[in-house]
Order: sequence, then C-alpha cells, then structure tokens
Amino acid sequence: MSGRSRKSLLYYWTVRYIAILLLSMTIISTVLLYSVHKEGQIRQHAGMEKMVRAISQTAAEHGGRLPDELDLMRFLDDLAYQFGLGDRPVMFIVGRNGRPVQQFPSSPPKEAAQLAPRMHELLTAKTTIIRLEALQDRPSFLVASHPILVDGEEAGYALYMMPQVETVKGVLQFQLPRLTLLLTLALSGWGIIYMLTRRLVKPIREVAGAARQVVAGDYRIQLSKDYREKEVHELVSSFKEMADRLQKLESLRTQLLAGVTHELKTPITSVSGLVQAVKDGIVEGEEAAVFLDRCLKESNRLQKMVEDLLDFNSFAAGAVTVAKEPVDLQKLLMEVVEKWRIAQEDSAAAITVHTARAVSDWRAVTDPARVEQIMVNLLNNAQAALNPGGTICIRLAATSGAYLIQVEDTGRGIPEAEQSDVFEPFYRGQDKLTRVRGLGLGLPFSRLIARSLEGEIVLSSSRPGSTIFTLTLPGHASNRP
Repeated sequence: MSGRSRKSLLYYWTVRYIAILLLSMTIISTVLLYSVHKEGQIRQHAGMEKMVRAISQTAAEHGGRLPDELDLMRFLDDLAYQFGLGDRPVMFIVGRNGRPVQQFPSSPPKEAAQLAPRMHELLTAKTTIIRLEALQDRPSFLVASHPILVDGEEAGYALYMMPQVETVKGVLQFQLPRLTLLLTLALSGWGIIYMLTRRLVKPIREVAGAARQVVAGDYRIQLSKDYREKEVHELVSSFKEMADRLQKLESLRTQLLAGVTHELKTPITSVSGLVQAVKDGIVEGEEAAVFLDRCLKESNRLQKMVEDLLDFNSFAAGAVTVAKEPVDLQKLLMEVVEKWRIAQEDSAAAITVHTARAVSDWRAVTDPARVEQIMVNLLNNAQAALNPGGTICIRLAATSGAYLIQVEDTGRGIPEAEQSDVFEPFYRGQDKLTRVRGLGLGLPFSRLIARSLEGEIVLSSSRPGSTIFTLTLPGHASNRP
C-alpha cells in the first residue's frame, strides 16, 4: 500500500474551493481593472481633444486669443462639464514661438514648468497629447494642444492641462463595499460547500468503517439507508447487501466444512467398522459377504461425493469444456428417463413424460452427456422430496429459439424462505439436513452445466404437492408452438 498521505474529502473540496475562488477573483479583477483603466484613458483623451479644439476655435474667432471680457473660469468649467472632464481646468494660449499669450489660472500647477522644454512636442499641426512627469505623490498631468488657425494660417496654439484620471484607484474606492459583499458571498459559498461535502462524507465514512469491519471478519454491520440522494442510497444499500451476502457465504462455508466432514466421515467409519469385523472373524460366511457388500456400497458413495466435489470445482474454475453435437432432444430425454429408472431398481418413483404436440422438430445442438447429468440431478432431487405414492412429471415444450424441460414432483415443496438459496453451493435446507445425505452440490452443479450450454435452470414454483424446476436450452427459432 502506498505511504502517500491522504486528505479528507472535506479538506480536499474546501481548500480547492477557496483556491479556485481566489484565482478566479484575481483573474477577473485584473481583467476588469485593466479594462476600466483603458476605458478611462480613452475617455479622458477624447474629452481633452474636444476641449482643446473648442478653445482653439473660440480663440480663432477672436484673432488668435480669447476675448478679454470672457469669464475664463466659467467658460472653461462649462466646456469641462460638457466633455465630461474634471474641475480646475488649466489653459494656455501660446504664440507660434511657444511663449504664453494667455493663461488660466494666473498661478498654474508646478508641473507647468515642464512645458517649456517639451513645447516642440506640442506645437504641431494636429491635436497632440503628452504626459508630464509626476511630482512627489501628486498624479501625473496630461497636456493636449491644438493649432489656432486664423485665415488658414497658424496664429498660435491652445493648450489644455489636467491631472491624469486614476481610474483604478477610483474604482477600488468605489467598489470597496461591493468587494466586502463579494467576500461575504464567497465565504457563504464556502460554508455551503462545507456543509454539503460534510453530508456526502458521512455515508462514505460509514461505508469505509463497515468495510474495515468486513475485512476483520465481522459481517454484522449496521448502515443507515435513510439517504435522499439516489447515488448515496444505492452505495449504502449495495454495500449492505454485499455484507449480508458475505455473511451468508461464510455461514455456508461453515456448514460446508461441517457437512463435508460429516458426510465423508460416516462412510469411512462404516467401512472401517465392517472391515474390522470381518478381519477379526466376528462375522463369517454369508454374513461376512453381506458386510463386504455394504463396504463396497459405502465406498461407492464416498467415491461419488469426491467426484461431485471435483466436478463442481472444475466447472466453477471453467476447466471443463462441453462437446456439442446435433441431438434429438425428445429421444435423448426418453433415454435418460429409462436409464434413471433402471438405476433406481425397485425404488424408482412413478414418472411420466409429456411432449408438446405442436412441435415436430426437436433437433438441438448441445452436449447430450451434460444434459443427462442435469436431468439425473433433477430426478434424484424430485424423488428425494416425494412422499410414498408420489409421482414425477416431465414436460418438454418449445418457445421461439429455446427448449423448455420442466421437472415437477408432488413432494413436500421447498419452504419460501429457502427458495432463494437452493442454487447456493453446499446448501441443503433444513429438511434435507436430517433426511437426505449429500453435499448439496446437485443444483449448483446443474446450473453451472446449463450455463455452459448457453441455457439456464430455475426454480419456477414450489408449494406442498408441486415443485417445478425448468431447464432452458437454446433451440431453433422456428420452434414456435
């Protein structure tokens, strides 16, 4: 097992939620602030260009300068408001040589001292905007220029100066309450994720604890099935069913050890006692022959049980193959019944065979020896369940693409509580534990054979006086009655 440290599902999801949330907020905020910053710059530049053009046009109408009687403060404030610019505008009218002709206010900001060495950048035939260096903690200033044209000639230049708008700072100041709200929502989302994950973790922890309990060999687990989530309910229910199944298999394994030990010990003990009696001369003559005959029968029974175990293990491991060939299923069935009658000698029960008249062709491709094994097991079980005077009825029918062989006996029936377990290996039922000797492999072995033939065997119904097992084998699609 890897020594890698494992984290709780709560830790896994909550930490990743916070990480993803912070990363998303950082990316979105960066993109948003950059977009706002660029948009603010574009708007400010556009407004300054309109502002300086308006000043230049007014100056051009009055010979290259603004009229003295004009209220410059009000004039500039009105233009700034019209073009969406801030207050405290700074304006210069300079001549063609770059020397100021007019200015407002009379005491411009200190940054205006940077205009003289950079005047050559502003005195151009088109609208120009430059950025001045910031002084100390003050914001940078932008300066826009536009030529003043009088009679088609440049009579001077209009300059408009204002602080560069710090859109990012403004956005952060304005968005602080919203960021607080966003952080609150994020924490609330984390809390919801935590609670939902905690609810999901609870059944997983229960199942993990139950799994450790099963590994320790304790199958008596208790799991709550009261979960609304479909997947969680299915997980818990399936694990509980698996644990119950394992407990049943463990019980069957215990019964197997006890049953096999008892069933194998009994004939060995009988053979040992009978042989010892003959050896010691306790019995002689005809009586000794009877004892030896009994020894032979017990040895045969012991050999049969060992063969059953070997055959079942071989089929369960998939080590036994089947040899299919074309056979007449009706003829095969009649031969199997006749052989079984002869083998039972005088103890054979009354048996009848009914064949569907609507079907004329009973040809099938299957393994006749394996079909015989299944039928012998079913007939033996049927006879073991019969009361004196009981009968066995075999019915052969066909459906589209399949043959049906039903074996019905008039015995005591199988209790409803035991019907789901009759195909379990080594399961014998309460009635057979005391009445019938064997390992409980007949029906499981028969089912393995049937499935190897691409068929199936099921308990169709059972009640006192009627128990029906149905063997299905593949057949021609034309065999529809």
